[in-house]
Amino acid sequence: AGDLVVWSYGFVLMFFDAAEEISKVDKQLCQYINEHYKPCLFVVNKWDLLADKDVYTEQWGDYLLEAFPTMAHVPVAFITATTGKNAKRLINHAQMLFKQSRQRISTGELNRVIRRAMERHPPPRIQHRLPKVFFATQADIQPPTIVLMCNNPKAFPATYRRYLLGAIRDEVDFPEVPIRIFFDKRAHREKPHEAKK
Repeated sequence: AGDLVVWSYGFVLMFFDAAEEISKVDKQLCQYINEHYKPCLFVVNKWDLLADKDVYTEQWGDYLLEAFPTMAHVPVAFITATTGKNAKRLINHAQMLFKQSRQRISTGELNRVIRRAMERHPPPRIQHRLPKVFFATQADIQPPTIVLMCNNPKAFPATYRRYLLGAIRDEVDFPEVPIRIFFDKRAHREKPHEAKK
């Protein structure tokens, strides 16, 4: 089976056998990787076995996307381990993923990204009220973690959260690594006369 995983502190290499179908174990491993927000590189090995067949990298890429739709950001590498073909490129890409996972986006730029996304496609109204995001900030790295301070976190449905995550991914310097996004309610600010009581 293709269920070989190289797991390091910074990233995961998930290996698949080019001559075999994606297995149940493969899917379980990818689910575990996804749930732990690990930067991942899909590695399709034994690509030389398909050299004389009408199989293209795009087809395998589509096959992986269909199997793991929540990991659409994960890049794919095609190698032949016995000859070392593309091995250096694989290592370079893995190092780049590690660097991406440590990247930060400034608060100003992140807020501009969120504002543009919400202007293009506003969130659905709840009881005639439009959910608001007051500001956004990156709270952590490895994985990049984004916190959106808003008036009502529950007012943002899962589909809209995925939309904002995609908008962020399209414009940041870490497009190929998992991004955590949290919606938090901004604390009520006491009025001056309340604080004195």
